[in-house]
Amino acid sequence: MTVLKCISPVDGSVYAEREIAGDVTATAQVDRARAAQKQWARRPMAERIALVRAGVERLNAMVDEVVPELAWMMGRPVRYGGEFGGVNERSNYMASIAEKALAPLVSEDSA
Repeated sequence: MTVLKCISPVDGSVYAEREIAGDVTATAQVDRARAAQKQWARRPMAERIALVRAGVERLNAMVDEVVPELAWMMGRPVRYGGEFGGVNERSNYMASIAEKALAPLVSEDSA
């Protein structure tokens, strides 16, 4: 078993350890992701947008947990954990343009 260790730049300690997936496991995960993407693409756009927004809300509910984790993994003080403002801004923008940006393109045959 190969283990990936996240060494914190804060104090040099091992902050987290995760087993690295082998070829068989990684291939199975990619296959599951491809199947899930096809199911995702069949969902109505409004539902996908709502699910993305709900996911961002869940992430925001975890700020008190995630910000310290990022600080330990990146070595940056917690007071600079404002990434969530950018995540919210970008997520809301992408959700607001998704319907138009992801609509099928219709090319005109003017020949």
